Amino acid sequence: MACMYPQAPNLQAFWRNIIGGVDAISEPVDSWDAQRYLDTGRIKTPYGGYLRDLYRFDPREFGIMPSSLDGGEPDQFLALKVAAEALKDAGYLDPSYDHRDTGIVLGHSTYLHRGQGTLIQNHIVVDQTVEILQAACPHLGPEQLESVRALLAKKLPAATPDIAPGLVPNVMTGRIANRLNLKGPNYLVDAACSSSLLAVNAAMDELRLGRSKLMIAGGVNASLPAEVAVIFTQLGALSGRGKVRPFEKGSDGTLLGEGLGIVVLKLLDEALADGDRIYAVLRGVGQSSDGRGTGLLAPSMEGESLAVQRAYAESRVDPSTVGLVEAHGTGIPLGDKTEIASLKSVFGTRTAAQGSIALGSVKSMISHTIPAAGMAGLIKASLALHHKVLPPMLCGEVNPELGIDDTTLYVNNETRPWITPQGAPRRAGVNSFGFGGINTHAVLEEAPVAAAKPARCLPWPSELCVLAAETNEALVERIAQVQAWLTARTDLSMGDIAASLAGQVGEGACRLAIVASDAAGLNKQLQQALKKLGSGGATSWATRGGMFYSAQPLEGKLAFIFPGEGSQYSAMLSDMAQCFDDVRD
Repeated sequence: MACMYPQAPNLQAFWRNIIGGVDAISEPVDSWDAQRYLDTGRIKTPYGGYLRDLYRFDPREFGIMPSSLDGGEPDQFLALKVAAEALKDAGYLDPSYDHRDTGIVLGHSTYLHRGQGTLIQNHIVVDQTVEILQAACPHLGPEQLESVRALLAKKLPAATPDIAPGLVPNVMTGRIANRLNLKGPNYLVDAACSSSLLAVNAAMDELRLGRSKLMIAGGVNASLPAEVAVIFTQLGALSGRGKVRPFEKGSDGTLLGEGLGIVVLKLLDEALADGDRIYAVLRGVGQSSDGRGTGLLAPSMEGESLAVQRAYAESRVDPSTVGLVEAHGTGIPLGDKTEIASLKSVFGTRTAAQGSIALGSVKSMISHTIPAAGMAGLIKASLALHHKVLPPMLCGEVNPELGIDDTTLYVNNETRPWITPQGAPRRAGVNSFGFGGINTHAVLEEAPVAAAKPARCLPWPSELCVLAAETNEALVERIAQVQAWLTARTDLSMGDIAASLAGQVGEGACRLAIVASDAAGLNKQLQQALKKLGSGGATSWATRGGMFYSAQPLEGKLAFIFPGEGSQYSAMLSDMAQCFDDVRD
């Protein structure tokens, strides 16, 4: 898998932000452009989930001429970058691998984007402007009008043959197939907010029918034109307070966002046989349309329920075995209420004091990325299964009018270890409902025990760093060496640093142990340790900041003391249960 969402340049940062409850909503970089739309009342709010400075693409890396970039659609190039990252994460980016049976399907909206805007401005807009000027100023001659046309054209990206591919929507997947040498199918799916899950479903069909051996699927919405925000403003769907808070009391709408996510799919039996690393298993995707419903753009409880029901029927999974539902959850009150009603019809009513299925929506952190929204939910659910953690969403007081307390669901607003009965696989459902009455629901399951697993995307919150030397003076010298090393190697993670120090600790009697959360903090603590060691005096000391020193080994045996009744506290050991399988089991 690979992705790029607001404040998350990669998969690891995306998961880290989710677990940390980061609200990545912001104003756009070009605030002057947004202000123009605000002043005229065409958009309700400038806030959204923007990629901002994450627009980074080196055309030379993919053999693309820089002259073909300007004026095209940025989504095409970021999609190529993220697709390559996903293929690398899967272990299949090796140029020697034969991609004869590898295809790609992406969800992407075909509304106005920068490439199409360039084409329209260079021709239709320039022509119309010159015609208006000619009508308003009939005294202007042909040479003067051509001079004006040239001046207008100079203000625009050149509409040359070099950028022509960047103006055609489906060239997005064609460019990826070309640059990564994929010889299976390549095409786009446009189903509004359901686009990426329908792309996944299409990719699964390719694999199940044996037409492909490896499929890349995802959703792309990397550059959000202001015109889309105008449409959502006209529909009254945007939040005036500039927040996306699904299921929260007082929620007043959604916000739009940019992002893209891509996954690599393979039949499970073949993935296991080939020793592939597996994040999660896709059991199936259900889909439906609303029919007549209550309106062309209004959500339908019956239509949404049908997609969820079909997903579990076709995947032969009992809905009662699901522990997490990643909701469509836009923050639009009517949409949220309809979604809860549809989930209730499938997962049932509450029979205990509390709900048993965690409910979340990543839109509360990154906003609504439309064709890439379902993929954001799918990646979030896959990582939750992979880490065996129930991730939080941002939600204050739950809106009682939604009726969540009458269902088996509960809004999960904190990170929790995902506890299940021994032997029972963890399962998750992902909703993605699109304008025009197209609904999808994906059913996921944790990877089999026998499967190779990817590395954790989230490091431990802190690491134990240990140093030792024969004398106090030698320990001071060792600390100085470590500080110099940390200054020279800014690329190391805290896990790498702690492991390196542990491997070189030696058997010296003078020992220093530091609990640190990052390299900068470790460096600061080492400086403090140097001052304390330089002052002499005590043969042992400890600080509240997590430093422990002794000039000689402790004498005697080590005992663990277990206090009796009254020492327990809420969520006791939950932090360790999120990191260690043995504790969780």
